[in-house]
Parts: sequence; C-alpha cells; structure tokens
Amino acid sequence: MRVILIFLIACISCQLKEAGTTASGAVSLAHASTFAIVSGADETTLINTKPWPKAAITKAFTFNKPLKRIVCTSTSHLPYIEMLGAEEVVVGFPNAHFISSPNFISRMEDGFIKNLGNGQSLNMELLIDIKPDAVVGFDAGGDSNSLDKIEKLGIPVIYNSDYLEQTPLGRAEYIKFFGVLLGKEKKADSIFNAIESSYASLLELTQKLPSKPTILSGTTYGDTWFLPGGNNWYARFFKDAGGAYLWEATDAAGSLELSFEAVYEKGSDADFWIGVGIYKTLEELKGQDDRYANFSPFGNRKVFSYNKKIGPNGGVDFFESAYARPDLVLSDLIKILHPALLPNYETVYFQRLP
Repeated sequence: MRVILIFLIACISCQLKEAGTTASGAVSLAHASTFAIVSGADETTLINTKPWPKAAITKAFTFNKPLKRIVCTSTSHLPYIEMLGAEEVVVGFPNAHFISSPNFISRMEDGFIKNLGNGQSLNMELLIDIKPDAVVGFDAGGDSNSLDKIEKLGIPVIYNSDYLEQTPLGRAEYIKFFGVLLGKEKKADSIFNAIESSYASLLELTQKLPSKPTILSGTTYGDTWFLPGGNNWYARFFKDAGGAYLWEATDAAGSLELSFEAVYEKGSDADFWIGVGIYKTLEELKGQDDRYANFSPFGNRKVFSYNKKIGPNGGVDFFESAYARPDLVLSDLIKILHPALLPNYETVYFQRLP
C-alpha cells in the first residue's frame, strides 16, 4: 500500500504534463466554496461568491473565449497555470522577486512577463501597454484601490479568493478556476482528480493511529504570537496527518493572535513545533526570543520549518506551489509525525531545524 501510494504521488507530476482542452461546459466543484462556474451555449460566467472576507456581494466575469493574456497578482495563482502548461498567458506580475518558479522567473528575465512594481501601487502605464485580457486580483478587505483603478481603465478584473478556502482540497480545486479561464477544463479536472485521489489515499494511513502527537505552530511578531486558527487551511493538515493540534478547537479560519504567555501555558510541552517562519536553525530561532528554548520541542529538536524549497531569488516556494499540491504538504507532515507510514518518502517543503 505504501509503495503504491508513494508511486501515486510521484506520478501526478506526469499527469501535469498531459495535454487537454475542451469547450466550456459544466464544471463541478467538490470542495471549493468561494467560486462557481455557470456555462451557457455561447459564454461562461465565473462567479466569485466571496470576493473578500465577510463580503456581502459577489463578483462575476463573463467571457466567450479562452483568455490569452493575463496579469496575476499573487504567487498562489502561478502554480495552477504552470500545471496547466499555460505559462505563456501570464504577461505581467507585481512584486516579481517573490516568484519561486524557475519557469516564470526565466520568462520574466526574457521579457515575456513585465514586472508591474509594487502590488499596492501597480504601474498603470505599463499595465495599459501590455494590453492584458484581464487581471486576476485578490482583495483582503473589500477596499482595493488598485483593483478599482484597473477596472476604471477598462481592464476586466477577475476576483480570486483562493486564500479564503478553509480546506486543502478546496484551495487545490482552484485549478478549475484557471482551467475555465484558459479553456483547459478537461486537463484541470484530470489534474485535480489525481491530487484528490492521492490525498484520500494518504488520509487512509492516518485514520486508525493509536496515538496522535501534539502540535504547536507559529511564532511571535512583536508582542503577539500568530498561529493558525482551528478552521484554518494549515490546521486542517495537522489533523489529516494524524496530529493533535493544540488549538484545533478554536473557530478562527484565519490566524489567532495570542500572548507569548498564553501559548507557553498551553503549548510548552507539545511533541512537535511545526511552522516557525523561515528560520533556518534553532539558534537563529532562539536569537529572535531566547524564551523559545524553554519549549519541549526545541529541546527535543522537533522544530520544523517550511523553507526547504527556496526559489532562485529567495522566494519561499511553500507560499507558491504548496497551495496547489496539498497531497505533498500532507505527505511531508505524515513523514514528520509518523515516519514509519512513509518510510521511503523525502519531504518537499518541510525540514527540521538543525
């Protein structure tokens, strides 16, 4: 079973290279909750049902042919396009130094993708010059001046809320969002089905474990400790990997903001500490706050960061491709928490701090 599972994970990359396009048709969504697709005989409408947190409106984009030139505004958009083999459609991107993908970095260096400057203050003149069919944007609070300015220029804005999905597969299903825009629905379905199947097989491994190690996460910023809420995308991985996340019972879908003392009281004796920013060593972590050394996982050397994959320009690939490949994230965490379940697997994103 384990050998077959590892083989399945490895073979998904082969499916990512398969060609496949289809005319617009009905697109079913099994996990994603922030967008919907309505297909008609002559046109398709992509509806964002939750364009920003607590939004009371929806946003829609109607089109009648695949988009050929788009601007993306988040690194989380790029892996779906790359998996679909459609890198050439991206003609602009802000904050380009955050990109981890060698393919997109190469295309930017060759001039095919224009750096549009800061994400909060796009270079509007350059944006007009590159003539995109649309800008795929995101709004974290319902007050996006940049997106409003873009629409006033006559350039369509397509709202993407992948960051509001609360489950790993819900976020991964955003490949169908891009599949519809690019006329690659069939390929998007095939890729997602393979990822969903891989995730389900991994989940089977952790359902009957005799014990679940406790997990602490996050670090302080200033005087506040930020860590995933119980309904956060990240926290779901801890549960599915066979762990007992100490804040699993909280309702927050975003981050919890706690005092150092509150976290220490609850998490000082945790078995694992997973997700400590981009710190590279325990000493570097301790240098940020020497009280970290008082936590049991620090002393037991069971502290893990998601910075194993760093892009050529220093971007952390976890914040790019991991959203599209939840099966790899889950594999990593199972390997950390229950290494005997995946004996021949090497982690992709996570590594132990030496």
